[in-house]
This record gives sequence, C-alpha cells and structure tokens, in this order.
Amino acid sequence: MPKVLIVDDKEENRYVLKNFFKLFGVNSGIEIVEAVSGEDAVAKARADKPDLIIMDIKMETDYAGLDATRTIRSDEVVNNTPIWALTSQAMEAHDGDEGDRDKCLNAGCNDYITKPFDQIELIRKISGLLNIEIPKKTKVRMGIE
Repeated sequence: MPKVLIVDDKEENRYVLKNFFKLFGVNSGIEIVEAVSGEDAVAKARADKPDLIIMDIKMETDYAGLDATRTIRSDEVVNNTPIWALTSQAMEAHDGDEGDRDKCLNAGCNDYITKPFDQIELIRKISGLLNIEIPKKTKVRMGIE
C-alpha cells in the first residue's frame, strides 16, 4: 500500500491534497499521513517511511520545508524518499540569485510544483511514481487521455 506524507502548516491545504488523492478511487490503497511543521515532517518521515513526501516550503515556523528536506536527505533510513516541493514560492532566478525552484532542488527536493497546481499534471506524476492506475471515471471527468 503506497504511503504519502503531506506536509503543510495550513489545514485547508492538507485537506485539498487529501481530497485530491480521492481521484485515485476508494480502492487505491493510498495511505495519507499528515505533518503540520518541518519538525513533524522529519519525525513522520522516519516513523512512517512514506513512498512520497509532498512538502510545503514556506511554513509559519523557523524550521520549514527546506530545512526538513535537508534533514531527511541526511537521514540514511529515509534519504531516498522522493520529496516534491509544493509551494506558492515561484520567484525566478535573477542577478545571480537562485530562484525558488533552484533553492528547492538544491535543498534535495526531487520535483518543484507551484500552487495552484495543475491537477492533471499532478495526478499523472503521482500515478507514475506510485505505480497506481488512474481510474477510468477520473480520466473521463478530467479529460485525461
């Protein structure tokens, strides 16, 4: 059974993502674990060993998404877990400064997805990573071929 850790300090954002996973159907077997902070994310990554971590980058704590990502990457038990940054931080690089995408990838994120996210792109990525088929009903409703 695939396990996904959703990390976001805002309950409404975790709720949206939890409901998004329902598009895979009730029989998908996806288990959702939630974390509300960077520290919580590290602890739950270690305890639950998820197959995917969807990490909010900017949380209302000093120890946020990039810090948690770096800590997870340094932990030999969970350091290979895919981490996808899901963030509203979308500044482009300029004048030699790193853009937000580069900051996320350089901290150890495997992918960078901006909010609001493209539902079709995200469901395809999750389907591919977790090897879960997108139900026909969902494909028809979303116009996925």
